[in-house]
Amino acid sequence: MFVAMHVPIQLPDGEKLLDMAVRIALTIAVAWIAQRLFFLVVARFERLITRAHDQSLPAQQRARTLGQILRSLISVVVLVAAFIHVLSICGWDVKPLLAGAGILGVAVGFGAQWLVRDVIAGVFILVEDQFSVGDVIELEGKAASVEAITVRSTRLRDFNGFVHFVPNGSMKSVTNRSREWNRVAIDLPVDANADVDRALGAARDVVDAMNVDPEWKDRLLEPVQMWGLEQLSPAQAQIRLVLRARPGADAAEGARELRRRAHRALAAAGVRLAGSVPYADAPAAPAARRDDPDATEEPS
Repeated sequence: MFVAMHVPIQLPDGEKLLDMAVRIALTIAVAWIAQRLFFLVVARFERLITRAHDQSLPAQQRARTLGQILRSLISVVVLVAAFIHVLSICGWDVKPLLAGAGILGVAVGFGAQWLVRDVIAGVFILVEDQFSVGDVIELEGKAASVEAITVRSTRLRDFNGFVHFVPNGSMKSVTNRSREWNRVAIDLPVDANADVDRALGAARDVVDAMNVDPEWKDRLLEPVQMWGLEQLSPAQAQIRLVLRARPGADAAEGARELRRRAHRALAAAGVRLAGSVPYADAPAAPAARRDDPDATEEPS
C-alpha cells in the first residue's frame, strides 16, 4: 500500500512576507513612473517632428506612427524588466530564465527576420522622411501615389487605380517626384530641312510670352528657358525648352501649356515638324484602283 505523504509548505515568516510585498510594490511603482517618464520624452519627440515640418499632416502622421512604435517598445521592455525583478524578489533564480529567453529570442529572430527587416526599414523611412502620404514615388520604374505608411509596409495606388502593398524592406531604390520642385524638358522636333533660325525665333517668342503671362508667372519657380538646338540628325532638329515648377499640377499643366503654345507658334511661322507634310501642300491624290479602266499597270 502506498501511504500519501503531505509535505508541508513552508511560507516565509510575516516580516519577510511584508518585506517582499513592499519591494514588489516599489518595483511596480518604479516601473510605472519610468514608463510615464519615457512616454513624456516620446511626446516631446513627436512635437519636435511636427514643429520641424510646420505642423503638416504628413509630419503629424509620421510622428504619431513613430510615437506608437516607441511606446510599445518601452512598455514591453519595462514590463519584462519589472516581471523579472519581481521573480527575483520572490526567490526565483532568474538566470536560467534569462538564458532561455535569449535562446528563444534568437530562434524568433531567425524565423521572423523578414518581418524585422521590414520594420527596421519602415522606421528609417519614417525617421528620414524619405516620402510621405500624398507623395508620388517611382518604384522599379513605375510611378504611384503613397496612400498609407506603416512600419511594415507601404500602400501605393498607381495611375490605373490599382492598389499595391509593398513591404518596406523590399524597397531598394525609391524616387520621390513630389519634393520641392520638378524640371520638365519640352523637345520640339523640327524637320531637318526647315528653317532652324525661324523655328528658334518662334520658340523664343513663346518663352518670352509665357514668362510675362500673369497666369503662369506665379506658378513657375523660375522663367522658362530656351536651351536651343539640342540634337541634330538627318531626320530632325530638336529644340529644347525647359521649365521648373512645383511638383504636381503646376509642373504638368505648365508643360502642356508650353507645348500647345509652341505648336501654334511653329505652325504660324510655317515651320514643319519632323515627319509632317508641308502646311501649304494639298493632300496627295488617291492611287488608281485596279478595276479603273483608265489605270495603267506598271510593267513587271
